[in-house]
Amino acid sequence: MYEILKGCEKLVDELSGGISIFGRMKKIMHTIRNTMELHFNDVSLTGPQGMLIGTLMHYDSMKISDLSEKLGLSNSTVSGILDRLEKQGLVERTRSKEDRRVVYVNIAPEFRKNAKEKYKELEQKFESMLSKATPEEIETINQGLETLQKIIERQKSDKE
Repeated sequence: MYEILKGCEKLVDELSGGISIFGRMKKIMHTIRNTMELHFNDVSLTGPQGMLIGTLMHYDSMKISDLSEKLGLSNSTVSGILDRLEKQGLVERTRSKEDRRVVYVNIAPEFRKNAKEKYKELEQKFESMLSKATPEEIETINQGLETLQKIIERQKSDKE
């Protein structure tokens, strides 16, 4: 009986290792999302909306499918976020002249002026956070995230 309990403990420890990684990632993303929501509180943006606007600020005009890929969200989720942002007058959608099926998204010109400054402040805030880390710590974080990405992609390709 004792051996069975020890085996169960080992299994729980192994599972909790992987689960703890995703739990930690979830906490980090939650913190980032909350920071963005607080920063954009005056324009009533949620974290995902702020991330979408930030992506558009960085890449300018994008196809919805490319935006979805960058954000790691489905096209339908991104379309829902865009619907709300479009109603607020923060983004605009335009159809491609070459292929009417392709829709591009841009930040509305009036909002772009304010958003540029807000994102610069937010970027500085995150830079300030990371500036407290040593170069070795930054390298360790990057290596760890790269390793995790490779493991996840390997798992994904094994299923295909």
